[in-house]
Amino acid sequence: MHSPHHPRRRQVLAAAAMATVWPLARAQAQTTSRPLGAVGVFALLGDTFQLSQPADVTDTRLQRTSRDTVDLKGLGFDQAALRAANEALNKLQPRAQVHMYRATTPLTLAEQRAIADGARRAELPAWIVAAITAKQLSHVLLVTGGRGDASFAVLGGHAVGRGTVEGIGFYLDKTTEIKNLETGQGSVGFLGPYVMIRLQLMDVESGEVVAQQDVRASRIAAGRRDEDATNVWNALSPTEKVDTLREMIHRNMERVLPQLLAAR
Repeated sequence: MHSPHHPRRRQVLAAAAMATVWPLARAQAQTTSRPLGAVGVFALLGDTFQLSQPADVTDTRLQRTSRDTVDLKGLGFDQAALRAANEALNKLQPRAQVHMYRATTPLTLAEQRAIADGARRAELPAWIVAAITAKQLSHVLLVTGGRGDASFAVLGGHAVGRGTVEGIGFYLDKTTEIKNLETGQGSVGFLGPYVMIRLQLMDVESGEVVAQQDVRASRIAAGRRDEDATNVWNALSPTEKVDTLREMIHRNMERVLPQLLAAR
């Protein structure tokens, strides 16, 4: 049970990768989780996607992936994440007050990982701590870019892909022979939209990450027309690319959030 007194604040050392970090209070370890009161959902994904390709290597034991970051306005990744979190919390924790936030400035994947790592040490950027204080939040739900294997399911329970992928984006394979089951169109290579997200639920009073879940989802898009056979980037139109990633964020956060809330 929590002490009725305000817990003593612990001095922490700011991580070098984070320009402004503020210490949270840390109380004694809890035996039971607190009810969700005011929950701040902080979606830090931004408007960027990754374009990953298996790197050419002479040693087949190496699993390398080259990655480029593409910045575009209005991708709506944070909105998709916030909408999924709001719907899940309203359904599963109807008494909780939900407050939704996006990053005040764009964050690279490295900066998102630094925030996620800092949360485990009861460290958060000052702007998040200011929101906690202003709204008297009881819990914080952090949504940051994650990392996972480049694994894309095909028929027969097998998977293709090499190396790792990060954040949200597309894996561009130019060598695997594949067939579109809807059209029968064969192509050399495939376009693999993927979503790698880390969800962390923090108890503000204790400063503890009380639950964490990783969202890892991927699909395969194969060529649908003759002209796609040698340019699988066109397997999805520009609008379909963005819509697919938004839908994957929403659907898979919706899938994972009940597990996160049950684990706290």
